[in-house]
Amino acid sequence: MIVISLINGSMISETSSLYALKYAKQLNLKLYLVHIKSNDSLEDVKKSVGNIETLISKYDVEYEFIILDTLKELKKIVQKRDVDMLFCSTRHKHSFFDKSFVKTIIKQNMKVDLSVVKIVKIGLAQSVDRVILPIREAKLSVKKFALFSTFIAMFDAKAEIYSIDKTSNKRLFDIDVYKQKNRLKDVVFNLRHYLKLMKLQNMKFSIKHDYAKKESDIVQTHVAGGKYDLAIVGAHIDKSYFSSHPIDILFQKPMINIIYFIPAE
Repeated sequence: MIVISLINGSMISETSSLYALKYAKQLNLKLYLVHIKSNDSLEDVKKSVGNIETLISKYDVEYEFIILDTLKELKKIVQKRDVDMLFCSTRHKHSFFDKSFVKTIIKQNMKVDLSVVKIVKIGLAQSVDRVILPIREAKLSVKKFALFSTFIAMFDAKAEIYSIDKTSNKRLFDIDVYKQKNRLKDVVFNLRHYLKLMKLQNMKFSIKHDYAKKESDIVQTHVAGGKYDLAIVGAHIDKSYFSSHPIDILFQKPMINIIYFIPAE
């Protein structure tokens, strides 16, 4: 299997490729650095590749750099090869709802897991100490957990699963310490199989739970109050490709580096 990282000569795509490189190293996979011709400077792209190659030599990862004319060529590669993950960066101030390269990729309906990387702080990609995974109502898919645990192992980082239950103002005032503790026990029970896997892998992790009327606000507040280096956010897709899910606020208004995970299914 291979890992693909799309590059365009920018610093953010170069940083995204660093995540892809570490991911390929962790899973012992070949890395493909792919540039799709556009208005980007080919000189900048080649310079960026040179910088990435310097890092590749340190990690001893097999790699290949290729230039493609169109996205259709990339789709053919995905169809012919076993691709584990496709990494693609997106600008810091950019909405998924206007025309974007990422949305164009999604429209291709390629059978590949996609990690959309939004970089806020370039230096955080070199060393990651704490990774947070926000989830709703203790719901966690195997696919999302697999990516989360891979990044934890990659950086030997501390992991936090942050569960949020949405509730009304009236119910919020009725919640006491006893109810909060009981709900946390329920969350731990629901996630017990994932927690066993984390213990078996000797991961350093914690679980936190909160109630909120507006999930987006409490997620932002929680992330702002913690010393996190990376957040893994699961995708929520509808017919317009991205629904307005409260946890998506991390991606729309990022404070730390974000990986927005979109499984092929």
